[in-house]
Amino acid sequence: MAGRVQVTGRIIRDPGFKVTAGAMIYVDGKPAVKQKRTYLMLHKPAGYVTTRHDEKGRKTVYELLTDVKEWLFPVGRLDQDTEGLLLFTNDTAWGDRLTDPDSNVPRTYRVTVRGLPSSEDIKKIQNGMDIGRGERSRPAKVKLLSSDNSTATVEITLTEGKNREIRRMFDQLGKPVLRLTRTCFGPFRLDDLPLGRHKRIYPRADRSGPDQPAYAPLG
Repeated sequence: MAGRVQVTGRIIRDPGFKVTAGAMIYVDGKPAVKQKRTYLMLHKPAGYVTTRHDEKGRKTVYELLTDVKEWLFPVGRLDQDTEGLLLFTNDTAWGDRLTDPDSNVPRTYRVTVRGLPSSEDIKKIQNGMDIGRGERSRPAKVKLLSSDNSTATVEITLTEGKNREIRRMFDQLGKPVLRLTRTCFGPFRLDDLPLGRHKRIYPRADRSGPDQPAYAPLG
């Protein structure tokens, strides 16, 4: 951003910098005009990293958003080898609520692994398990979708997003992940959105009180 943006007197060069409520934003020395809130869903292919610029020269998800004029940041991340639903917005509060573990927003994944998970493996996932690095996963919903002699495909729903959590989970079980796709995030579903394409989404503005879901904008 070449030092053009200032937030409360501080020059900001990181496009992913999160602005707190009430902060004064200036562009080229002039007060920034409040942006219309934008919400977008991308069907991320494998092989793209979730960042705007990559020092290793890898493809980034922003190369798939070249027709989007607004400044948007990703709501959480998908690693390079993971595909599926990735949300973008310029609504910082909304993005923070979706990714806050205390919000318990469900994320559903379709996972193909080498080997067939045993009933004991399934119970470990359901109850929460050691995933290494001194961390445990939360209890999760898991359902076997299909299997053959060498692989199995399961559906897992989590309520948090630890770094590479599902891959670490199955590594601990000795069933390495072959393919990982996020199909749902909160109420948003990938459905038939083509790979590499994106579309606008419109979270419902339910402002009914303390039970307001994490995916509803604050207004």
